[in-house]
Formats: sequence, C-alpha cells, structure tokens
Amino acid sequence: MLPFCDRTVSVARKDFAPVWTRSWPIAKEPMTLGQHLKKKRFLAGMRQSEAAQKLGVSSRTLSLWEIDRVYPAWVFQPRLIAYLGYDPFDDQTLKKPESNETSDVAFLSTGVHFTTGQKIKQRRLQLKKTRKQLALELGVSVKTLWGWETGRRKPASQGQDRIANFLLE
Repeated sequence: MLPFCDRTVSVARKDFAPVWTRSWPIAKEPMTLGQHLKKKRFLAGMRQSEAAQKLGVSSRTLSLWEIDRVYPAWVFQPRLIAYLGYDPFDDQTLKKPESNETSDVAFLSTGVHFTTGQKIKQRRLQLKKTRKQLALELGVSVKTLWGWETGRRKPASQGQDRIANFLLE
C-alpha cells in the first residue's frame, strides 16, 4: 500500500508463467517424449506432483520420463495420449531417450541372426504383448515361455508348431 493512498490494487497476471516454471527451460519444438510431457505440464501451470497424480504414476516416474531416463511402458501410452491430447508415439522424428536401451532390447536391430528364443521375444515385443499374454495364447506357462526366450529350454514338438504359427502371423 502506498503511504499516501488507502487503496490496494491487485490484478491477475495471466500472461506470466508461475514463478517456479520460469527458471527451467522448456523446448519450443519438443524432440523427445520427455520434452513433450514437460512442455504440456509447464503450459498447464502444473507441478510435477499434480501431473503425476493426473497420470496415475509417482512423481519419481514422471520425473524420469521428463528427463528421458526411462521410456514409459506400453500400458501407460493411452494415458499419456489422453494427457497430451495427441499421439506423440506416431511421430517418426520423436527421439528415443538417450542410453535407455537395455541388453534385452538391443537385439531388436536388423541384420543379425537370432535364436528361436530371440525371435519369439522380438515378435512378442513387436506385438506389444506381455509374456503373460503370449503364454496364455500359446497355451503354456509364463515360466516355459521365459525358458524358450532365454534359450534355457527347447520347445517340444507341440510347442514348435505353436511357435512356428505365432512367428508366421
């Protein structure tokens, strides 16, 4: 209040971002999923905990997604699409997170000869199925499927027929 005036003026400042968002740079043209998530959150003026609650994940998980340390599992993709309002997964220019590729996924590159187990796993991942879903489809236990994928077990003749049909789909 001014010393010579008894009136107080307060005006909402809609054109300014909240103080906590001004110190963190956000990409104008997001190149990764993390940048898309961070930009959406900042433009909505939400804190990370609020956005995480809206997505149904922990704040730590959202933080790892935003810094591109971890790529979201397939089960979260519909939630992320609904949250963002568009599908960033169809964007071919979208970069994958840096150094997020595990040894389990490294064999997905082309031009390499695979064992039967690796072919099963590659096909399962391409179809975006969990090991449990595929085991149910093939009529085997999850442990048996895991044994096939890791090369610790060889499928019996009945299993080989099922696998051949699965790989040809």
